[in-house]
Amino acid sequence: MEALATTLNLYICILSISIINKMKKYLAESFSLSFHPLFLPFYIMLFAFVLPIFEVQTLGSSLQFYILIIVGLATVLLPIASMVYFKKKGIISSFEMQNKDERTTPYIYTIIHYGIITYLFYSIDIFPVLIPLLMAIPTLIIITLLILNTQLKVSAHSAGMGSLNAILFVLMQTYYLDILIPLLVSLLLSIIVIASRKYLKAHSWSEIIIGYAVGITVTSGLAYWIL
Repeated sequence: MEALATTLNLYICILSISIINKMKKYLAESFSLSFHPLFLPFYIMLFAFVLPIFEVQTLGSSLQFYILIIVGLATVLLPIASMVYFKKKGIISSFEMQNKDERTTPYIYTIIHYGIITYLFYSIDIFPVLIPLLMAIPTLIIITLLILNTQLKVSAHSAGMGSLNAILFVLMQTYYLDILIPLLVSLLLSIIVIASRKYLKAHSWSEIIIGYAVGITVTSGLAYWIL
């Protein structure tokens, strides 16, 4: 009877560990997907529209809505459609793109999508400089990642989260905004996303750290220069 109880307890322990590991993987994958680099420009633009920035609020809710639609199409739908096409044609083996050489073509196409929208927003006189800036930043980050990709598979997730933290900090200082709590939340999310990428063995620590540094440096430099 004792042997049966011991065996049962051992089985429960093994099953519990297996469930916990699966939950960890599920959570890591969920955070990685929710804060995928392609989604961050849309998130940041949406957040900028709820901030009390006079130049942005004068655009009106209708125009802001159309801007979000354009950003969503250019930064999410078109890149995802391109990825599906690349996978179908064998240009990439998976959407994770574990091989750094597979990232070159998607990076180039994403730069084109982002660059066109950046130029479009810049050419519209009624748009405050913040609007094209929020598209120029990810464009320049991806260009940097493309260059670094010849030597190292730098983490785009880390670069995106570093950019998110940096732009919130710059906006808080430039426009004297009370967004300390959102900034702290973004820092916490950065830790979770970075930990998730490491847990999933998607990148080495050096690739993660370099990516985060790229996001912060490019965003801070361009934002302070433009704003």
